Amino acid sequence: MTTGLHEGLSEVKTAVAVPTGRFRSNALLLCVLALATVVIVRGIHTGEFDYNVDEAQHGMTGVFFADVLRDLPLRHPAQYAYTYYAQYPAVAIVHWPPLFYLLEGLSFLAFGASAVSARLTILLFSLLLLYQWFRLAEELQDSLTAAISTAALSLIPMVLLFEKTVMLEIPSLALAVAAIRYWIKYLDNANKATLYAFALWLAAAFLCKQTSIFVPVFCVLTLVVTRKWELILRREMLWATAIFAVLTGPFYLLMLLSQGRAVAHDLGTHHLTGWSRVTYYVTTLPGAATPLVLGLSLIGLVFCRRWNQKGQTELMLCWIAAGYVTFTFFAQSAPRFTIYWLPPLVYFAIGFLTQFFRMKTLRLAARGTALLLVGVLTARAWGYERAYIAGYQDAAAQLVGTYHAGIVLFDGLIPGNFVFYMRALDPHKQFIVLRKSLYVSDIRADESSEELLHSRDEILQLLKGDGVRFVVILDPTPIRFNAQRVLRDVLSTGQFELIERFPISTNEPDWKGRSLLVFENKQWAPPSDKFLKIRMLTLNHDIIVPLDRFEFTKGTGAANARGKTE
Repeated sequence: MTTGLHEGLSEVKTAVAVPTGRFRSNALLLCVLALATVVIVRGIHTGEFDYNVDEAQHGMTGVFFADVLRDLPLRHPAQYAYTYYAQYPAVAIVHWPPLFYLLEGLSFLAFGASAVSARLTILLFSLLLLYQWFRLAEELQDSLTAAISTAALSLIPMVLLFEKTVMLEIPSLALAVAAIRYWIKYLDNANKATLYAFALWLAAAFLCKQTSIFVPVFCVLTLVVTRKWELILRREMLWATAIFAVLTGPFYLLMLLSQGRAVAHDLGTHHLTGWSRVTYYVTTLPGAATPLVLGLSLIGLVFCRRWNQKGQTELMLCWIAAGYVTFTFFAQSAPRFTIYWLPPLVYFAIGFLTQFFRMKTLRLAARGTALLLVGVLTARAWGYERAYIAGYQDAAAQLVGTYHAGIVLFDGLIPGNFVFYMRALDPHKQFIVLRKSLYVSDIRADESSEELLHSRDEILQLLKGDGVRFVVILDPTPIRFNAQRVLRDVLSTGQFELIERFPISTNEPDWKGRSLLVFENKQWAPPSDKFLKIRMLTLNHDIIVPLDRFEFTKGTGAANARGKTE
């Protein structure tokens, strides 16, 4: 009877311990997510799209998806896309996969098209990243290590930058971490449901950004070190591969067919060679993770055999190696690509502090140090201000709010930012923005560009043929082509009137003192040309759209140029 009583008490203790452990885990996770959310949303209303030119295109492509969901152009989707791009030439419909833009478009439909709505989409993916990393670190170690490492991951400089910026690094990393988590689980339990979950997460990662290619590299490396090759010979692996192919194949086939030349060019050139290419990411890591975190991760790696007992070290090293090898031999080298192997570095840094020491006193001191590190990172993150510019929205609001409609020629930096606000503030789509009339550039402007106009007569013919009513320029703008200089000479004649100057507010030194100048063409008349032609370097053909497809271009004469909304 005594034995039975002890067994009963043991069962009760076990039953109580499981809910208690789950409650502790969930409580720690919620605390970390709350901390990260508060830090990420700080300054969310500040500034417009700015980072790396791509940010504005990510925002504008989200607007395109919102319009597609609203208009449902099922009968002529290609024609709809071409017409849309001709009107708002800052959409990257095929260059990047669609998953992020679909969710961003839903955010725009729910909250309105704005930089804040786009950043809320990034916040959603940030929380997904932190959730998946917390669960993975918890499965490899414990909930305390998971909580501290998750908090640290969210606060280190490179991750924090992209948690506050509308780029694809956080979304693709979040989906990649989820895929990696389920792959590690599959290596452990060989469960087919786990494998199918991995396939779905991997497909989502590939439908977010092509840089997710490092995940299959990671998978191959883990098979090499674990020698579990039999796992890929199972029938469920064929089904998982089929799931992945069905979900991702259509997009990548479309990308290769429509932008094959641009893809080949982008993958076939690299601006670094030799030893500098090999050491590039080694030199960028201290700035991405901070020297303190990087130093702790190296110490944790040196002593990993003491606190990693279940093969975790090999998995994390495979992750680091996959990221380094993939992006070292990737066509582009950029500091932001280090973000894809920052999680395992944080794992080694925090795991060392929480797991290495055995003596109770030293263990408590080390864990206190880990918490102190999070505090230091939090203080630094709280004082962090994202680089920003603002002023494009004001210029767009002036045009949309004052004039009925018109065709606008834009020349300046970050054209996609201006295009975004011309669409976001114009519910009836009564404006066309021309940004590829003077010159065009490939994905990387320093690699391939083409000047389209050269002389004053050609500029004047453009203004007449396309019915340009407004010209917006950034002053000063770096002049790369003679056409830009000629345009500014034409703007100084009596044909144009300066409507208003919009100073750019910014915390970036290179942007200080710049303004957007909005001019009106006093000799404006409806377009004399029948077609609007957009020169394309990324597609295999140019885009040509009939101008009469836009009702607002069918004015009766120059007298309508003065029409304003009082």
